Amino acid sequence: MDDAKQEPVTSGSKDEREPARTATAEFRIPAKVSLTRPDIPIRRPAKPKGDASEGPASAPTGPWYVKVPKPVEDAPAEETSEPDTDTAEPDAVEPETAEPDSAKDTAANVPPAKDESPEAASPTETPPQKDAPKSGGTGPTRVERLPDLSSQPAPPQASQSQASPTQASPQQAAPQRSAPQQSAPQQSAPQQSAPPQASPQASSPQAAPPQAPPPQASPPQATPPQAAPPQASPSQAAPPQAGPLQAGLPQRQTSVVRSSGQWTVPWDGTAPPAPPAPPPAPAAADETEDKRGRRGLVVLVAVLVLVVGVVAGQLVRPVPDPTIDLAITSSHAFPGQAPALPWPSSGQSVVHVEGLGTMGSSGGSAPTPTASVAKVMTAYVYLREHPLRAGEPGPVMTVSPQAAAQIPMRKQRGESILGVTANQRLTQRKALEALLIISANDVAHELARWDAGSDQAFAAKMNAAAQSLGMTATRYTDPSGYDSGTVSTAADQVKLLRAAMKIPAFAEIVSKPAYVPDDGGAERQGGNYLLGQYGVIGGKTGYTDAAGGNFVFAARKDVEGVSTVIVGAVMGQESPSAAGAVDAAQQLVIAAENALVTATIAAKGARVARVDDGLGGLTPLRVASPVIVVGWPGLTVPVGVEGEPPHQAYSSERVGILTAGAAKVPLELMRELEEPSIVERLIRLG
Repeated sequence: MDDAKQEPVTSGSKDEREPARTATAEFRIPAKVSLTRPDIPIRRPAKPKGDASEGPASAPTGPWYVKVPKPVEDAPAEETSEPDTDTAEPDAVEPETAEPDSAKDTAANVPPAKDESPEAASPTETPPQKDAPKSGGTGPTRVERLPDLSSQPAPPQASQSQASPTQASPQQAAPQRSAPQQSAPQQSAPQQSAPPQASPQASSPQAAPPQAPPPQASPPQATPPQAAPPQASPSQAAPPQAGPLQAGLPQRQTSVVRSSGQWTVPWDGTAPPAPPAPPPAPAAADETEDKRGRRGLVVLVAVLVLVVGVVAGQLVRPVPDPTIDLAITSSHAFPGQAPALPWPSSGQSVVHVEGLGTMGSSGGSAPTPTASVAKVMTAYVYLREHPLRAGEPGPVMTVSPQAAAQIPMRKQRGESILGVTANQRLTQRKALEALLIISANDVAHELARWDAGSDQAFAAKMNAAAQSLGMTATRYTDPSGYDSGTVSTAADQVKLLRAAMKIPAFAEIVSKPAYVPDDGGAERQGGNYLLGQYGVIGGKTGYTDAAGGNFVFAARKDVEGVSTVIVGAVMGQESPSAAGAVDAAQQLVIAAENALVTATIAAKGARVARVDDGLGGLTPLRVASPVIVVGWPGLTVPVGVEGEPPHQAYSSERVGILTAGAAKVPLELMRELEEPSIVERLIRLG
């Protein structure tokens, strides 16, 4: 069949069809050149049912060639002329003129006019040729008819024109024209510059579903079948839309064609490679942001929990106990030289002022027998084990027959005794008065038995008490001191008397000059005849041939309203009795009292201290009376505060004491004392 018979008759002239067609050039790829890609599967045509002589009923043979439009940026711009279809080389590329997509879609359905020139060929469909033209030297060309999809519902806005694939034999000398939708690059719309595989307007021959065999093409002069889409004139350009054929095809049958420039390559039957990994989805970034947000939320919650815990802990923690801090100087120095006291020429002597310290001493520190001065420790230990309130007689005790049996022996040795009898009843107070006032040795041993069961056991208690008081040079062997093995020093005896005078019952007893028995017997005078003189308020005498005369004493002196207590001891005096020690002590008491001087360091109402609540709160304190310091020349007196203030108190309430040597002045609040605030409790660091 000649070329004229291959083209259907079309109404209109060549000039009318020229604007709607695109000049394309088809070429034959040599058989030996393989331009296939394994990743582009292309379906081969089905095996023909008859031979080429059978006309339209015969199936096309040979490989399929599909032209894929090249992107706009790859189209050569310098080639403008169309090569001769009879002499063009297979590799020659004809430049394509840009047409609107609507014009190409419309021209795809217009049958070509009768024209012997290649330019008159239909841009829409090339009918199958029964006989190859002799002048061109090309082989038979088969066109595969798409299945009739007219009965299928078309999706909205579907295109009414589809391009038919064109078959060409690899032995053709002249290239045949392909479908119009593949003849020109997509230059009219920017969105068509994507690769051919993604363009919905470029439909390849492999877009047909494989399960439906393609219908046979009709004769060249025959009317197009009813299933063919309606034809449109070149002047009526339709918008580029997806046709019903493309809408009806399943997604899995979408053709993938390898493109070499503007031209396609035959399918070699190889399986397509695995598709490339898709790019990471935007959800990954969102997930990362979500993770960051969750992590930030967790951190925020943790910080809030920590803050709440710290706040709760600070509020639950108990506040510190308030303390009193001194706001004035912590000492006062008296000018001048220390006084010279009339120390005895023998033995040991010490004078001590309470709150100030030792005024002076003499005679060394060698231990010496104590004689009856040891009874101070006997009374101290017994009152610690058996306290006695002031003015109370205490429990009644019965004298043992053993104590009564020792009376003749004690009289023979010249001991000082009460003269107890068997089963005699004595109150605790009367027993202690006989011990300390008339220095009764028989009562001393009876008290030891009442307390510890024996003299040895009680002596052990006496030594333990001496150690607790710091009497390092003292040792007791009996409760009365008659044994010369009981030894001590003047300094240790001052320590003991200071501690004993703090017991009210002891101080009350030693202040009495005479012993008065309960049975109405005669009153007996004590050995401390300094009581009531020079401020002497108590003491204890002692004498043995081994010890000599010993005396410990306490005197009180008021100096400008400040009560000052002087405690002293005179031991080892060479005298036939304790009177020698008492006389020496009298001189020391008078000299010590005369050496005392005073100084006022704060007036009444002066601010001298403050209460610190431990969290930065300070409440000032004032003195309720003038602060007068007592001392002697050359002495430095320490100044301090004592007391445990409460967390809350009213103004003018007394919460402590200012101590300045022997002086003790109450401290009053200058304003109300309040507990620490919530803010102070929250911001505390300690």
